[in-house]
Amino acid sequence: MSPKRIFFIAGEHSGDLQGSLVLSHVKKLAPDIVAEGIGGPLMRKAGLECIHSIDELAVIGFVEVLSNFRHLWGIYSDTCRILAARRPDILVLIDYPGFNVRVAKAAKALGIHVIYYITPQVWAWHSSRVRKIASVIHEAVVVFPFEVDIWKQAGIPVEWFGHPLIGTAASRMPPAEFRMQHGLGEGPLVSLLPGSRNQEIYYILPPLLKAAKTIAVKRPDTRFLLPVAGSIGDAVLQPHLNDCNLPITVLRGQTYEAVAASDLAMVASGTATLETAIIGTPMLIVYQTNWFTSLLSKYLIQVPHIGLPNVVAGREVVSEFIRGDFHPETIAREAVSILESPERQSSIRNDLREVRKRLGEPGAAARVAEHLLRRLDEVAKR
Repeated sequence: MSPKRIFFIAGEHSGDLQGSLVLSHVKKLAPDIVAEGIGGPLMRKAGLECIHSIDELAVIGFVEVLSNFRHLWGIYSDTCRILAARRPDILVLIDYPGFNVRVAKAAKALGIHVIYYITPQVWAWHSSRVRKIASVIHEAVVVFPFEVDIWKQAGIPVEWFGHPLIGTAASRMPPAEFRMQHGLGEGPLVSLLPGSRNQEIYYILPPLLKAAKTIAVKRPDTRFLLPVAGSIGDAVLQPHLNDCNLPITVLRGQTYEAVAASDLAMVASGTATLETAIIGTPMLIVYQTNWFTSLLSKYLIQVPHIGLPNVVAGREVVSEFIRGDFHPETIAREAVSILESPERQSSIRNDLREVRKRLGEPGAAARVAEHLLRRLDEVAKR
């Protein structure tokens, strides 16, 4: 009897993290299952046989996708060919809709059971996008409670087991120990989290460094931390840091520790904002990309907030500086205001505790793994 097969596709580093948490539990519960697909170093470590790496898909923005179309089409074609040849029992898609929705359509036509885990942020787009995705998947496993009704209304079976970052997004050492380890003193600490893609470093880090310089003028005792994602090489990062003349400490592998020790974080919109919210550190949410993508998104995105903590809260609990509002001077002014107000810091921390409560209980990844195995058994019996 041939082994049961699960095919995963994660297209970016946040998806690699989420996929690895689920896959590690799958392998603990059913070691003989064959797991293959597209992922990164964390999923590979958890037991994924990678046919392509997420680094090959690290493209954001309409312009960038068009300029890399031939490359991306080659990966898509290869993925479809492998799905047709190996016929996995289930396909698990993790976010990354531009690529995954197309693969879902091909997989469903092949008779493969398609599960979308961490569904695209359809609540931010036109309702037609929900219908398009619903037509090419069999079921959804969502990470936010308010997403359940969206997929139910689209006629898709849906499950919510909590958010997998609850219980995992946490520092491994007390802030005082972290400060001592890096000689950071007792002054204010501000973390800069510009994103995990090279394009985000290009568009977001320079303005954040300018904002940091203004903060340093207003509050000379402030120290800055730059936790760097594993996907960002020194060759990409260093040109931005040469001659920046800031008291800044570059860190690798200590993102949660840096955020937990910080009085404030300036965070690129995305999963990192939710991790920061779970840790409980006051933050400013920022984002910027090329002018054309920015212009299109202004008209396509149909919600008042795009920062995940604000979306979960249903109101603005942390300030957003997106697209045309992304100015170093404005960001610095708001940062200094928070740093100089213990009352504001306390209020933001209280709001973030409420956000964290809405995300469910620890152990979501294990519950998702159990669901996948149940579905795998059902599909295999058909």
